Amino acid sequence: VPREYCPGAWSVNARGRTKLAGIGQRLIAGGAHAGGVIVVSGSELLRSALEPVYEALELDWDPDTAGSVADEVPGVDLEAVEEAILAELGAELTLVDGELDAETLALAERLEDGHLA
Repeated sequence: VPREYCPGAWSVNARGRTKLAGIGQRLIAGGAHAGGVIVVSGSELLRSALEPVYEALELDWDPDTAGSVADEVPGVDLEAVEEAILAELGAELTLVDGELDAETLALAERLEDGHLA
């Protein structure tokens, strides 16, 4: 999307005009990360958060490119988007529910508290 926020090759857009999701990746020696963000609703909140940041950084972007799935499909909610994604993935992959182990949950709690011990 021309002049989108956080531009990248793996953005998901509607009609080539509004960004709905972004997928990022980072690869370094010894580690890799892949993550994504889907804006289900609240595009107005996204724009209001991004506007001062892009202004302060003096980066050119078009606030109208920040959209949400709900902007495109009125009435859709997080549960419907989650179900659609899982159904699509399930058509190609075997999905298995899992639980985070106690060590990972403890680490998340320490990180949430703002300090890593």
